Amino acid sequence: MLDGFEVYNYSIGTASVTVSENGVAFSKTAVIKMDKCEYVKLLINNSERKIAIQKCQSDDEGAIQFFNPKKKLISVRWNNKELQKTLSNMMGWDIQEGGKAYKIDGIYSYEDNAIIFDLNKNELVTTK
Repeated sequence: MLDGFEVYNYSIGTASVTVSENGVAFSKTAVIKMDKCEYVKLLINNSERKIAIQKCQSDDEGAIQFFNPKKKLISVRWNNKELQKTLSNMMGWDIQEGGKAYKIDGIYSYEDNAIIFDLNKNELVTTK
């Protein structure tokens, strides 16, 4: 009777990414929506000012470590200064100005096994 059903990964909150001087952090819900996958591809659409993370295998071209299953805490933070600079320049953000961070909600695409973040739809939040 339950043929075709799958377990729903329930998490409170939305799948989001936050860009700040401390790095690029994905919410617990984003990690869970991605099924705690170990590797993703980071995709950037400069003209539309969007980014996406897509599930992939470790040997896929462009694969980046995402979730570490050995960690108890369900979180992902990338401390890549070049990525922070790229996103800041694309959006005209000054994340080095103390306490500024930008939160962007994502939309999960089942077809692509990816979460798409429209950076144009950001929320300025403070970290201090």
